[in-house]
Amino acid sequence: MYLDIPRPLRSLVNFLLQIKQYFLAAASLVMACVFFFVVILRYWFQADLFAYEEWVLMLAFWVYFLGGAMGSYENTHVKADFLLSVMEDPRKKWLVVNFTVFLEVLIGLVLTYWGWLMVEEEVVAYPNWQRTTGLELPFFIPKLGIFLGFVFMTFYTALHLYSGLRSGPSDVWEDNETPPHI
Repeated sequence: MYLDIPRPLRSLVNFLLQIKQYFLAAASLVMACVFFFVVILRYWFQADLFAYEEWVLMLAFWVYFLGGAMGSYENTHVKADFLLSVMEDPRKKWLVVNFTVFLEVLIGLVLTYWGWLMVEEEVVAYPNWQRTTGLELPFFIPKLGIFLGFVFMTFYTALHLYSGLRSGPSDVWEDNETPPHI
């Protein structure tokens, strides 16, 4: 996959991707181990791990939304781009794809704003944050994961838009293949 990242952002993007990859790998491993141990405790020892659902669910929010951000970077989300397969003109394909990505950026900006409102609501309420019942973990933790996920999704989609506008239509579009910048 070719993504034309502006030179000043390349090292930042690579750094962020590495952090997310390590976090996602570690968090997924932690969640798998927790579920394994919960089954062992529950069925072999008739015991329970107190309130594990609270922090595992928060971790799952982070994994889900940061994983969505990785999908935005890699452009591996499920798409229904049937229209591109019936279009012949590379310029029209280029316009349709870039218009679609532009709409994705706009939607991402709205979702990022709403995510910010969620986080802001928690920050303003400090120290009276909403908390979970068992471990009293603040709801701020999963809301921050949602917000950061939307920030990264929007940022990477904007990079795809930049790359697509910069590359322009090409002969690759003639072969009904995936466009080079996507």
